[in-house]
Amino acid sequence: MVDRYLKSAIVASVALMALMYVAHNFANLQQAYDFFIYSTSHTDQEAYPVTLLPVPPKFLIVVGMVLVFSLELVAGLGGLFGAWKLWSLRSADAASFETGKKWAKIAMGAAVVNWWGLFQGVAVAGYQLWQMPLGQGPFDGSWVYGGMAMMTLIYVSMREPSA
Repeated sequence: MVDRYLKSAIVASVALMALMYVAHNFANLQQAYDFFIYSTSHTDQEAYPVTLLPVPPKFLIVVGMVLVFSLELVAGLGGLFGAWKLWSLRSADAASFETGKKWAKIAMGAAVVNWWGLFQGVAVAGYQLWQMPLGQGPFDGSWVYGGMAMMTLIYVSMREPSA
């Protein structure tokens, strides 16, 4: 029973984190846009000056922002719904509880795709965000947030012992 409480609480905490990030993105929309422009511009890349990904047109920057914000919203809202579902099924039989994990898994998967797939994969590896002065925060943060979501996804996915 302890695992059921913990799974609900941990999913909720990662979901709230995702909602805080997307809320800050919307509250600072122009700065977010400017950062996306900067991070894909090849500016301040002195260690490895050749970047294989091209500077994208502005409409693709907007598409990227919509994708990132959407994944954060799914992680946040889907995660809160998933946490509530887990909480509401905490006394249910094992099969019902397993079925109730769906939204928690979707939400944590969206967070992993966002912070490891898009941030680490595209921004850090593809656009070499790691070498830009303003890139260290997103580089470090996306690794940590993706890790939190992945560990939560693994934990939530674990079946409980039958004893």
